[in-house]
Amino acid sequence: MSALDQAIAELEEKRTKENAERQVRHQQSCAFLKGFYESDLTSSKKLKAHGVRAAFDGARILLEKPEVGVYADGMMIVVGEQGEIDVNGKSLGPARPDQLDVMKSELISEIISHFSL
Repeated sequence: MSALDQAIAELEEKRTKENAERQVRHQQSCAFLKGFYESDLTSSKKLKAHGVRAAFDGARILLEKPEVGVYADGMMIVVGEQGEIDVNGKSLGPARPDQLDVMKSELISEIISHFSL
């Protein structure tokens, strides 16, 4: 095998490994968001009392106050390409199993602050 072929093979192996790791991070973050949505957002009486609606599509949570009108700013919580969780453009990093409670607290703080609850 030529040195060029060997270098390309090593590069392909590295890319395959990185893609697999990225996919795992993405799946973990999506699972975290799903759990957060189902356990904390859909059951929240305070969000309902303040007219905040939440929707989840598998990789994004949209929070909005429809009765305020088109000029109200909604809030997006998304899982980025690398598996990081972003809240209105601010990255919280990937959902690591050892820091899920910290991430949940940060999301709750962002929601409270955004909607002035």
